[in-house]
Amino acid sequence: MKTNQLINIAFSSGSVQVFHKTAMGDLTQLWKAGTVIRVNNGEAPPNITRFLQSDATKRFIEICEKRTGGKCIEITGRGKNGRTWASIHMMIYAAEYLSTEFHFEVIDAFINNKILEWRDVSGDEFKALNIAIDNYLPNREEKSNKGIYINVARMLLKKVNQELKSWNDASADELRERASIENKLVTTLQLGLIKDWEHMKEIIEKI
Repeated sequence: MKTNQLINIAFSSGSVQVFHKTAMGDLTQLWKAGTVIRVNNGEAPPNITRFLQSDATKRFIEICEKRTGGKCIEITGRGKNGRTWASIHMMIYAAEYLSTEFHFEVIDAFINNKILEWRDVSGDEFKALNIAIDNYLPNREEKSNKGIYINVARMLLKKVNQELKSWNDASADELRERASIENKLVTTLQLGLIKDWEHMKEIIEKI
């Protein structure tokens, strides 16, 4: 599996790590989260091996890989270090098997909330904001703004949710808010409404 940044997607019964670019998620974590809901509803915990080896699942994997052109299931490591990864299609399929309630949560996270899409959008907006800082923030001509980028990122994280330690743990709504603030800052800079870095910090607090 090509490595890329892992993000955490939270559900009511647990969280699941998903690779940002490949959108392959930890099926073992998803299974545990779905099992919690089943047990709480008085249902027997399901067996993941039996699920993966069933004819219905094998058929779904076959169709999924044929239609998407990519892997639907991938296993990394061995023994205790082994992990089973699944595509979004497969995770939604597994969630349906686990629990109707959990199925809805997974659909809501990946499709309705478009969490991976909002991660891309907010990341692109931050890149645009850095470019705007370089081009429009007064008194920063020919200077390195790396420190400003870092400080802006920290201020935005705190503004959106003081409990967040990283954007990797942000919800779709929090990423959407981040993108909105970044977009407004870009426009404000382009219009020449920010006097200097100190003034920009004030704007971030008020925006």
